Amino acid sequence: MKKFYLLTVFGILCPVLFCLLEPIILYTSGWSSFPETNSMQPIVHHQDATSKEADRLLRKIFSNLNTPALSVAIGKNNTVVWSNAIGYEDIENNIKAGLQTKFRIGSTSKAVTSIGLGILIQNKELGLASKVKEYVPYASQTTSQITIKQLASHTSGIRNYGLCFCFPLWEYFNNDEYTTIQESVAVFNNDDLLFLPGTDFSYSTYNYTLLSAVIEGASKMSFPDFMKTSVFKPLKLETIDFENESISPNNLSKFYSVESGQYKEVYTVNNSNKWAGGGMVSSPTDLVVLGNSFLNNSLLTKKITTSLTTPVKLVTGEMNEQYYALGWRNTYTTSIFKNKRKIQILHHAGVANGATSVFILFPEYNVTVSLLVNSNPEVSDLFEYSYELAKLFMI
Repeated sequence: MKKFYLLTVFGILCPVLFCLLEPIILYTSGWSSFPETNSMQPIVHHQDATSKEADRLLRKIFSNLNTPALSVAIGKNNTVVWSNAIGYEDIENNIKAGLQTKFRIGSTSKAVTSIGLGILIQNKELGLASKVKEYVPYASQTTSQITIKQLASHTSGIRNYGLCFCFPLWEYFNNDEYTTIQESVAVFNNDDLLFLPGTDFSYSTYNYTLLSAVIEGASKMSFPDFMKTSVFKPLKLETIDFENESISPNNLSKFYSVESGQYKEVYTVNNSNKWAGGGMVSSPTDLVVLGNSFLNNSLLTKKITTSLTTPVKLVTGEMNEQYYALGWRNTYTTSIFKNKRKIQILHHAGVANGATSVFILFPEYNVTVSLLVNSNPEVSDLFEYSYELAKLFMI
């Protein structure tokens, strides 16, 4: 009888443990040899000297990264001046990446969302000093007192992803479909804040989940509909979208882990609980059109873009540790020119499950760069490669 009970307990615990630890367990199996990519070429063969050099550099970067696909676009003076792609959108089905291939952009979604926020500020439909409670009736007593500026600058005190009483055990690997922003906010709505709003900085995608609820309240539209109507359609963006179970698979990349000459598709996740902060997909070209618009004030006035890109100070007067503004980091790089001259960059990277994004604006040169891959190499390397490509169009 004791043996029977032990077997019964074991039979119950094994499935439960598998569901809890599923991402880790599945990661250990299903690997295949990475395909030979040395002979692959960019899908577009440009003719002018600068673009031909960019094509050559793209091929070199692709070889160094060891990623299934690499896609990049560059804008200058409000025009997309170069774009190209190389590699596999889908290894198993031998589908090559194209200019319309959509990649997860991870936290670069925050920069996209900030433009929607700017539209509402410009139209005087909300203010940065306004509190969440004015737009989100279901906000908890704690989150309702946070200001819009604190949300957008990660100075609210809202926590980031953690462990949960769910399958799997990690919120980051969520695979449940959320049908409303209210459901998404419920994940953290009643949790304690890490600190008093405004007194410290703690980066959290959940800030932007709640910000999307504010946008819904201010616009009287669903967050996706507002972004499509107010940002995507005016700029004629064709590929940027919100990832969920019903998203069209057309031109949507597969997402991969690559390690030691082998690859596999990543664990299936559902990003419907974090659209505003980490759940969008896009091609680099659409992001560059968006960046061009931002630099050239097509949708937003200079006053609004300055407000969105001014790093936020804490209540003590101290600058936050990441020089984070409202959906953008505003810093400088000395990595572009040999003389190490400081160049201002407005930027936001994104690391999603099986994809990485780098999005950089160079105001001094009116240049925008978007670089996307369907794997997870080092973000710092992608910044350096983005600088190399951008430099070609600065000189």
